[in-house]
Amino acid sequence: MENIAGIRIPDSTLAKDAHELAREHSPDFLLAHVDRTFVFGSLATQAASLNVDDELAYVAAILHDLGLTSRYGGQRRFEIDGAEIARSWARSNGMSVDDADHIWHAIALHTSAGIADARSPECALVHWGAAVDVVGLGAENLPSQAVSAVHAAFPREGFADGIADLLEDAVRRSPEAYATSFLSNTATRLCGAVVPSVDEQLRQDPFATTPATNARVA
Repeated sequence: MENIAGIRIPDSTLAKDAHELAREHSPDFLLAHVDRTFVFGSLATQAASLNVDDELAYVAAILHDLGLTSRYGGQRRFEIDGAEIARSWARSNGMSVDDADHIWHAIALHTSAGIADARSPECALVHWGAAVDVVGLGAENLPSQAVSAVHAAFPREGFADGIADLLEDAVRRSPEAYATSFLSNTATRLCGAVVPSVDEQLRQDPFATTPATNARVA
């Protein structure tokens, strides 16, 4: 079993097949990202003393961005497209309904700060690992030697521009799906205001009545 930065990489048949699915449909920079996500997330969950099912977490981490690929990206948020594909794949490969649902939640919620890390240890792992890798959130809490080891194993060449391009492509496919998501500013920049922003909707009661204008005059 391979060991990176002190983290053992699952090598079950299911884990290997999940990685092969990601490899088949992902550009190199995205495959390296999902690999780093598992290791960074494992380091973070270990530090938080969470009891993680490593195989479930690995499959979820490795498949969490299928919704950004040309094969599986659609009209819904990429998190949901990816979660649906991963759950279907997991069930077709013999995983139980409950375990496949765990994978669905870990992928569907991986951009949902404050929700993913409260849902399950596996959700927390994918969320924290992706956050470290994409925007560096929480990286300061990880040992610098471990971070260097992860980058040596899975180099970052082309990642920043590559992931930005994929996210922008997803927004262009369906800007309405992202109008109130973490990509709302991107949706507005690329496609204009497709729906009112949350700020514009706050304090505006959609069912408020206006004063009657046809009152009888005595």
